[in-house]
Amino acid sequence: MKREIVLREGIMTDGLVEEMQNYYRPLPKGLDYVKFRQERWREKESIVVYSAEQNGETIGWVVYDPGKSTVEELLVKPDLVQPETAWQLLDELVKQESLVAAETWQEDKAKQSAMIEYGFRPVRHFLQEGFSITKMELSTQAYFRRLKEYKPVKEYSTRERVALEKVPESQEPGEIKAALVGLLDKLGGIKRFVKPGKTVVLKPNIVSEHGLKDGIPKGGIVTDIRLVKALVELLLPLAGKVIIAEGASINRSATTKLFEHYGYPEIVKTAPDKISLVDLNADETVEKPVPGGKRMLARKIPVTLEEADVIISLPVMKIHFAAGVSLAVKNLQGTMPPLEKYMTHFFGLWQNLVNIHHLVKPNLIIIDGLYGQEDFGPISGTPKKMDLLIAGTNPIAVDSIATRVMGLDPLSSPPVLLGYLQGLGPVELDLIDIIGPPLDEVTSKFREPELDISGGESFHVHDGDACRGCRAYLHFVLSKLRRPDPKDPSRLLIDRPFDRKVNLFLGPDTRANINPEEANIFMGMCQQHRADVGIHLPGCPPHTEVIIDGVYRMFPDVEKAKYADKSEEAVLGEMLQQILASLEV
Repeated sequence: MKREIVLREGIMTDGLVEEMQNYYRPLPKGLDYVKFRQERWREKESIVVYSAEQNGETIGWVVYDPGKSTVEELLVKPDLVQPETAWQLLDELVKQESLVAAETWQEDKAKQSAMIEYGFRPVRHFLQEGFSITKMELSTQAYFRRLKEYKPVKEYSTRERVALEKVPESQEPGEIKAALVGLLDKLGGIKRFVKPGKTVVLKPNIVSEHGLKDGIPKGGIVTDIRLVKALVELLLPLAGKVIIAEGASINRSATTKLFEHYGYPEIVKTAPDKISLVDLNADETVEKPVPGGKRMLARKIPVTLEEADVIISLPVMKIHFAAGVSLAVKNLQGTMPPLEKYMTHFFGLWQNLVNIHHLVKPNLIIIDGLYGQEDFGPISGTPKKMDLLIAGTNPIAVDSIATRVMGLDPLSSPPVLLGYLQGLGPVELDLIDIIGPPLDEVTSKFREPELDISGGESFHVHDGDACRGCRAYLHFVLSKLRRPDPKDPSRLLIDRPFDRKVNLFLGPDTRANINPEEANIFMGMCQQHRADVGIHLPGCPPHTEVIIDGVYRMFPDVEKAKYADKSEEAVLGEMLQQILASLEV
């Protein structure tokens, strides 16, 4: 009976070198490639060599660079050369390392094919010492599918505390402040987090102008300014400086205009020598390495956050049509500079949301649950009065409790799931002390958006088990096609007949047959291996405007749907292409 494969950390052995030579010898310059790899590994102290053992025998090896979370060699003994054995080695690796990348030699077509079948996708080609190397990333959805159970890469041993505080239904300013004091007292009081004279940065969620129209607030879209005011009042006797900082989404109103729109300058006027507003989109930045180098090796961090003594994150309790929920984990997306926000869609949005939390670490998270937002959040949903505040110090634990309050499964949110799997924090209730009213007293089910990615008469959508992100962004674009066709108003635009059938493929499933005589669109990283046989929409998940550009190529006579009143996407897209080109050799 075969036992499970075990990876044991070891060293570069003559046996491994010999097996590599035997494997690569049939390929042109194969032995030169082995020599190149050996020399490179000797120069890199971070390289780890795992031997894969089964029933006491070595059956293969994995050469891994933990600094870049990259598999640099995967080798199985000749008598066991079959994709399933290699996949078992990878299964064991991702159980202990989570999302990983790989580098393969382009001459090794068999290995590239096996890696694609597993779930890796080619994202970049470059030269090293004259050898053409393909960088491959493991699709996030393929990674989720490969896991037999959702279990963190390492056991989370710290118990977390999450506080809940009800707010009176009338939500008067004094009542909100009193509830905030009660909430913080459950965690040790404001003085536990803020020492005298320290600089405190507040990061609210101010994503759009939709939270205030004609002077009338619409709750659940942006952080309630009454909560921000109450917190500032508590901070002023202690803090040396209070900075309210936000970097609004790149395709919406400028941050400074949003500050004006919601009345933040009035807060500054209460103590102009101590309170200031900072647009993180325009702030100076410092570059910091990402631990493990997953998806991106480094991120640019606004100086305001880097120099802060205390960071307090103030997300809103709301549904996010693509991420599931927009709470503590999602709120830090607003801390990134504009190009970085845009780039994360190309390199992997969910992983990069997790990465941010290794570089920007809020000391305190306070979720604004005065009003939540259900249905098609984070902007176009429906307000839901909750009369609740939630606080804690760990983003995964806080999101876990807030998501349960919303009547949802915490692990249904891809970035929360990924953060949990990578050990960022716990979701298990036996690892979280809830201080305040019992969950069943404050839980109220949030309505989730219904996503429709069905196609039309000649426009077919092939869903290969796509993640929520790709499905959600595609839903948005296809909804713009469910209107009368200008050429024939008796039918919907999506039902327009085409000379060639249009197919749109998404998700990691590789079994779909591709007809080159038809018009084929391949969406996201999961379909990147097919980029050269049709229109490819890059991203993980692709940004909405990338999908719009690709899909509307099938409708050249129709004006493209607008994702925003004024967009910087074209400029940012050019900048991103320059960055990608600089990585090519």
